[in-house]
Amino acid sequence: MGSEHVRASDADREKIVDRLKSAMNEGRLTLHEYDDRVQQVYNAKTYGELTPVLADLPAQRPTKSVRGESIPQWIIIMWIPWAAVNALCLVIYAATGAGYFWPFWVAVPWGFALLIPTAIGITTRPRGERT
Repeated sequence: MGSEHVRASDADREKIVDRLKSAMNEGRLTLHEYDDRVQQVYNAKTYGELTPVLADLPAQRPTKSVRGESIPQWIIIMWIPWAAVNALCLVIYAATGAGYFWPFWVAVPWGFALLIPTAIGITTRPRGERT
């Protein structure tokens, strides 16, 4: 007996719905087609009833695990200006003969202001996005 007669679980249905959502976001399905297929998925009892829902969609590509994925892209973008401005301040500080370390007053308050949304962004991400 094949797996098409085995009953599907709720987790199996959710995986199929996630694949359908990805297909809709890629423009492979219209909103109406997506809605019809989601209804079919939630009405399906066995794997055999789930298989036709994805039959005309390409296989899901495996996602590449990149080391930088542990930090959201928007956080990196937010910190780039801070790093660039502070590098420029350090160059100016060094070029003017050092002395009182005034770049502190640029780097530290701005850095603390960026730490708040950074901490919130990292700690409030959905569990599936954390590595």
